[in-house]
Amino acid sequence: MDRRKMLKVGATLGALMAAGTYGRYRLLPPRRSRTLASVDELARRLFSGLDPELRERVCVDYDHPLRQYHNRGVWGGGLSIFSGGFSWEQRGLLTDLLYAGLSEEGRERVPNEYFVNLPGVHTMKVLVCGDPFSPPYQLVLSGPHLNLRLGGKSREGVAFGGPQVYGDQRGDERAGLPGNLYRYQFEVAQRLFRSLDPGQQREALLDTAPIQTQIELQGPAGDFPGTPVVGLSPASRSIARELVDGILSTYPPPDVAYANECLERNGGLDALSLSYYADGEVERSGQYQIFRLEGPAAVLHFRGAPHVHAFVNVAMDGDAPLSVGESLGDNPVRLERAGVKSLFERAMQARTGADLVYYDADAVVGRLRKGSIRTGDIYTLESWQDSVVVTEIEGAYLAPALAAALRAGGGGIDPPRRYTVATTAEVASESPEVLGRIESSRRGALLRDVTIDYLREVGFG
Repeated sequence: MDRRKMLKVGATLGALMAAGTYGRYRLLPPRRSRTLASVDELARRLFSGLDPELRERVCVDYDHPLRQYHNRGVWGGGLSIFSGGFSWEQRGLLTDLLYAGLSEEGRERVPNEYFVNLPGVHTMKVLVCGDPFSPPYQLVLSGPHLNLRLGGKSREGVAFGGPQVYGDQRGDERAGLPGNLYRYQFEVAQRLFRSLDPGQQREALLDTAPIQTQIELQGPAGDFPGTPVVGLSPASRSIARELVDGILSTYPPPDVAYANECLERNGGLDALSLSYYADGEVERSGQYQIFRLEGPAAVLHFRGAPHVHAFVNVAMDGDAPLSVGESLGDNPVRLERAGVKSLFERAMQARTGADLVYYDADAVVGRLRKGSIRTGDIYTLESWQDSVVVTEIEGAYLAPALAAALRAGGGGIDPPRRYTVATTAEVASESPEVLGRIESSRRGALLRDVTIDYLREVGFG
């Protein structure tokens, strides 16, 4: 969900509260219990209390590709807690699960995030992967600026069960993130940057940050930008330890202990590289509000401009990352931005038979690794949950880039002819000028499903 849509949801909730349309029972979530049961006990109580209809909408198998899915501000599957038909008691369990899945420090942060502060779990969806009575299982709370996984490490050995996502809107577009719940992480990171010597600062400071969702683990042979932590002074390495501890401190101590075990198994902090990004400077402050720590089996990405979206991905084996669902074959070469764009365009072309296809390269959320690929990898690669749309545009009104692509394919342009152009719903609705003057459009399936079908039929060859 983008910021505009989330603000619209917030405004709607506020208006309903002011009007007293539903009252406390409907709009405001239950308060947390004074004494919290464990995540496992709460998950079992929630699971056992779901009627068949709710269970059908909330629960999937443990190996469903949604278990791998993550993004910020885009609900990750499951059922809306606000409108899904949960009872007051069930919403109380979900509130307790939110708190039980956090450390004491985290309970002062996540439930007070900008979009969660008043409506609580009502801003979220809940998804249950597997059966809490027969572990492993995972319960996921997703919503604006949040992807919170509960249930411990995954069967594959990934800390927290998979990537964690957190964030806060406060301090939006302001230098230093005033009032932001995660400002402390920014402050420690700035202190770390100042502690570097001039050469290390030059090595750590890069021009453009990778897209925030690009948190795939690369293994020991990966390319890690920035300056190696192993080369820092003892004082700087101590601050780096403080930064990592501060980032992980939102989550329960047993989960953090396993995450630290993963880090140590893969070379500890010394195996990480530290980077800052010039495009994360706000108001010419000289402070870089986007930073990243990355190594063979860990990515900690903090995007503090214009506000905080942050991602944590830590595993025991970076060469065997979280990969869930049906096998789709072996990808012979790692796909980056242009390669991912090409894959999506080939899939749209095969599904629609359109004259032209267009996928916005700026929408690519990450990489597709070399090797065995499963459906969960495609869910993560196209995590906007965007649909394929086929538009019709007269030849005379095709955008120059599309007209050039048509000519490059050996065809001339017939001005009165209506050409079909397959693209995404986001492009068709928000950036139609990149296509031309659209005469008509029709929406189809989700791009991730179209891509999965394409790979089932054609493979990676």
